[in-house]
Amino acid sequence: MKKIRWDLLGIYGSVIAVLIAVFLVIKSGGPNSIYIAIGMIVVFGGMGTFFYKLLWGPRINAKRLQKIGVQGKAKIIEVVDTNITINNNPQVKLVLEVTNNIGQVYTTSSKVIIPRLRPGLYKTGMELPIKIDPKNEKNVLIDINKKT
Repeated sequence: MKKIRWDLLGIYGSVIAVLIAVFLVIKSGGPNSIYIAIGMIVVFGGMGTFFYKLLWGPRINAKRLQKIGVQGKAKIIEVVDTNITINNNPQVKLVLEVTNNIGQVYTTSSKVIIPRLRPGLYKTGMELPIKIDPKNEKNVLIDINKKT
């Protein structure tokens, strides 16, 4: 049995609902119906773009990298506080020195959320297993499923 992707179902359903609403507003033929329809497209399109960039985009990227990412390792050069907390858990930016599977070394960064009760989870000098995007080597994901 195939797993239902509820997130995609919600996105597609929202787009269809907005398109139907725009069609019905235009069909009503009121004096300002075209302006109302354009306003709806701008407002709901902006909200959709905002939520995609904030919520769905990073999740889709993480799932994609878990599947197709190339194994590598990274050494933490610096841990920087982003001054963002999510559910009282701080988000930090890790500056990483990455070594890919053919031995090339370069620097990139990744943002991670640290559990509030484990503030020393990521320290300067630690080595971490990562997944590297084959299309963009600067796009990395810390591979929490693999032990170093």
